[in-house]
Amino acid sequence: MIKKLVFIFLLFSSVGINQENLIDGVAAIVGEHIILKSDVAQLTQMTAIQQKLDPRFDTEKLQELQKNIVFSLINQKIVLEIAEEESIIVEDREVDQSVDQYIAQSVSQAGSEENLENMLGKKINELKREWWAEMKEQLITEKYQSQFFINTKITKSEVVAFYNNYKDSLNNIPPSYYVSNIFFKLVPGKKSKLLAFKLADSIRTEVLSGGDFSFLAKKFSDDPGSSSNGGELGFVGRGTFVPSFEQVAYNLNTMDVSSVVETDFGFHIIQLLGKLGDKVNTRHILVSPKVSFEDEKNIYNSAISVRDSIDSFEKFGLYAEKFSEDLSTNKIKGLLGWINEIEFSNKEIIAVLPKLELNVCSLPINTNDGYYLLFISDFKTGGLPTLEKNWSQIEKMALNNKKIKMFNSLIEEKSSSFFIKSFIN
Repeated sequence: MIKKLVFIFLLFSSVGINQENLIDGVAAIVGEHIILKSDVAQLTQMTAIQQKLDPRFDTEKLQELQKNIVFSLINQKIVLEIAEEESIIVEDREVDQSVDQYIAQSVSQAGSEENLENMLGKKINELKREWWAEMKEQLITEKYQSQFFINTKITKSEVVAFYNNYKDSLNNIPPSYYVSNIFFKLVPGKKSKLLAFKLADSIRTEVLSGGDFSFLAKKFSDDPGSSSNGGELGFVGRGTFVPSFEQVAYNLNTMDVSSVVETDFGFHIIQLLGKLGDKVNTRHILVSPKVSFEDEKNIYNSAISVRDSIDSFEKFGLYAEKFSEDLSTNKIKGLLGWINEIEFSNKEIIAVLPKLELNVCSLPINTNDGYYLLFISDFKTGGLPTLEKNWSQIEKMALNNKKIKMFNSLIEEKSSSFFIKSFIN
């Protein structure tokens, strides 16, 4: 699918969405906020890629998608107006982090920074600047919604009423597994770290000898967010970088080059380009240690050793607390709880569950992130949901349905308070 991305974006200019009419101008006005047609076009493109829509064949779906996006953006602006009245704020560092995460996700979907830049016709730094304000608005609306729903609960009678009203239209629920896990993360060993350090140190020596920092960053840096820009990170304030990086960056003189700095991401060579108040503009070259075959073999052997010592659910929990590197579950004996293919995001784990024995520790499961030991201690068959078998899932559906109705009522109530005009039919 990734190979088709550039082609699909090129097709938008001639098929499906009328791009010419969406380049400039206002798509909608909500109170003091405007929605640009160019923003609608860009978001429609990004969403179409995520939904794997092809503009050659999905013209009607794309036009409907565009309408839905305009409607959604109008609702977001209404919530933003309400949030501003309620004095909801977010910190700049939260926005910076969210933009960086969104950039990384977009690059991953596109296949590379170059692909993303070609698709959207803009450099990564331009996209960061453009998306910053939009991300801030999104975070403000999300924060308001979170506060709006914080005390929303569902009663037993409401769950029963929801089920009785919608049971004929509820989808089948897939089989569910009560699972615990022990995670062994794929991390570089000492030899791999030493090799990365030596490479970083040799790059630093070349920089100090007159080598072009920007060229070396493009050639060697493992930071996908800055390498194509010569390693430059732009002006940012305190709290943006991890502490060990930030401490060095703020103590450099302009154009000085740091010693090799180690962080959780790897080894950095940092150069300070300038200061502006309490903000610094740096560029860096990141050399991340790579997991070698020997590293992976050692991690697998560790997982096997732990697995061979487990003969019960209780012992699995004790070993999870001691060895698991899943920080979200190791303090609760590795418990993932009830999971199924719809609600659980790790598809590599979901795929193997039907093949595992009940109440037996699995062999190490190889995934992109590392090795998992899994223990299934209970199982529920799938099928049409019933209150007896699927209370927790139906309760979640009922609560979500209640929140949607509350939110729609809020939008309807507040819409009359603001001037709203859409210019896209």
